[in-house]
Amino acid sequence: MAETRGYAWPIRLLHWSMALLIIAMIIAGLVMVNGPWDGKFPPERGMLYDFHRGVGFILLPLAIVRLALKFFVTPPSPLPDSVSKPQRLAAEAVHVALYVALIAMPLFGWYATNAWGVENISVFGLFDLPPIASKNRELGNLLLSWHGKIGFGLAALIVLHAAAALHHQFILKDGTLSRMISS
Repeated sequence: MAETRGYAWPIRLLHWSMALLIIAMIIAGLVMVNGPWDGKFPPERGMLYDFHRGVGFILLPLAIVRLALKFFVTPPSPLPDSVSKPQRLAAEAVHVALYVALIAMPLFGWYATNAWGVENISVFGLFDLPPIASKNRELGNLLLSWHGKIGFGLAALIVLHAAAALHHQFILKDGTLSRMISS
């Protein structure tokens, strides 16, 4: 039997770190928009917005580094032969969509937030993102609405990705998930 090689440790570290950050950001996003606020904006809600924006910005360079590392580290062993060509194409399409979303969503959110009227977006009090759009509340509302819809699409891609990994691990038992767990 051929030796199987998993993803390199930097890829695994970024994958699981980003997974935790994305889950936290999605939860914060849902609560900040749909929480028990009754149209009010208490400090707790502002903290959720700050957290969501800060994590969103941190994810941007992490996604870019993760994508770049794919070109510099030893790739994992190929997928098992039991993975059909349509499954390989679907997996590749989901991965590409995830990378596009993980890079586009923070940029889209930054632009939308500026257009809504927030000039300087603080990243955990360490620094402020400079404005990239002029205030246009109508455009900001539209863009933030689309940001939310795209966020649900990203969440769906993540669920699909995780479900496929679990299917391969527990139903097919083909070692696909173990490539992201060990090297």
